[in-house]
Amino acid sequence: EGVACSLAALRPCSPAAMGLCPSREARQIGSANEGMRRHPPERVPKEFRSVQCPFAEASKFQGSFGVTNYSLEGPEDGDVLVCFHGLNGSRMLFQDVSRVFSTQAGYRVLTFDLYGHGLSNAPEVSLCPCRRRCRGRARYDLDFFVDQTEQLLTHLGIEVPVNLVGFCLGGTVAVAFAKRFPERVKRLVLLSPSGFLPKIPKAYYLLKALWCVLIPIAPYVVCSCLYRKEKFRKQMKGESEEQIEKLWSRFVWSLFVKRGTQSASLAVMYRVPWFSARPLFDEVGRHPRPVLLVWGDRDSLCPVRVADQVKKCFSNVHLHVVRNAEHMALVERPREVLKVMDKFLRLSDNADVRRMVSGNMVGDAVQVIGETPKHHSLDNVMVEMQAEPLPI
Repeated sequence: EGVACSLAALRPCSPAAMGLCPSREARQIGSANEGMRRHPPERVPKEFRSVQCPFAEASKFQGSFGVTNYSLEGPEDGDVLVCFHGLNGSRMLFQDVSRVFSTQAGYRVLTFDLYGHGLSNAPEVSLCPCRRRCRGRARYDLDFFVDQTEQLLTHLGIEVPVNLVGFCLGGTVAVAFAKRFPERVKRLVLLSPSGFLPKIPKAYYLLKALWCVLIPIAPYVVCSCLYRKEKFRKQMKGESEEQIEKLWSRFVWSLFVKRGTQSASLAVMYRVPWFSARPLFDEVGRHPRPVLLVWGDRDSLCPVRVADQVKKCFSNVHLHVVRNAEHMALVERPREVLKVMDKFLRLSDNADVRRMVSGNMVGDAVQVIGETPKHHSLDNVMVEMQAEPLPI
C-alpha cells in the first residue's frame, strides 16, 4: 500500500483491453447519479469474466458521486467509531475491529469504502487544474473524502461527536475531517498515517509533471496479460494458494471489472499530500482532544522514526510502537493493536494521554489515566483477525 507500489502496477496495453468510453454526457450522468460504475461483461477480458466480486457487499448510500458501501454495527446508544482504510484498500480492513468493538465493547462502528475503493463508486476524475468543482467529476483530494464522510454521517443521522480511526491514507483523511469539524471529533486513532513519507519515488515526479495525461489514459495502460493467474502466482512465491487466489481476484476485479479504479488511484496519489501534511497535522494538533498513534517498528513505507515527527504535531498524544510489525500492524499484531485502542478509547474525553503507559499490551496490565466505565474492556477477548492481509 502506498504511492510507489501503486504506480508500479501500471503497464502499457491497447485501449481495447478496457473498452471504449461512452459519450461525455453519459459518463457524467453515470458517475454522479448511478451506483458503482462497472464495465459491461463484453468489455471485460474473456479470461476474467468468471472472476467473482471479492468484496463484501453491505448497506448502500447514494451520495453526490454515486454509491457508498458501508456497514454500521453496534448499539444505537454506543459511542460512534468511524474507520477509514488506506489507499487501494477497503472497509474489510476493519471488519474484525467492527465485530469486536460492536459486540464486546458496546461501540457503534461505522466502516465504509472511500470513493474509488472497494464497492463504492469510482466517479470520473476532474482534470480541472484549479480547485473549482466540475459537474459529475471528482477531485479525489482530502476535501473530497471529508465531503463523502460528512454526507454519510448526515444520512445516518449521526450528529454526536465521534471517534475516528484511520490507517495510512485514512489517517490523513481523519485529520482533515477533524480540521473542518473540530467539534464533531472526540478522539483520533491514527495507524501509521500518511503525509510524512520520507522518500519520494521517481515515478511521483513523472505523475506530477504529466498528471493531466496519465490520469485519463490510466484505464488503457493496464495490460490484462500481466495479470493472468499463472504469472501472478509466480510473483507471489511463498504465499498460500488461498492467499494468492484472494489477492489475484481483488486485483483483477478492481482493474478490469470495476470502472475508474486506475484513474482514481492516480488522482489520489497526485492530490493527497503524501509528503507534506505537516501544516494540516500541526493545526489539528493544537486541539486538546486525545490522540493515539500506532506504529510498527519495522514499517518500511513510513519508518518508525517518522512517528516522532507526527507526535510533535499534537498537544495531547500517546505513541504506541508495535514490535516486530511492519506497515499494517493492525493485521500483523491484531490483539496488541485492538487492546491498546480499547484502553485509549475508554479514557475520559479530557484525559491527558501523555501519561498513558502502554506496557506489554498482550499480556501485562495497562495503566490508564481517567478511564471511563461506559464500555466493557476487551482484556479477556481473544481476537482472530479475518481482515484483509494486504491492500490491493
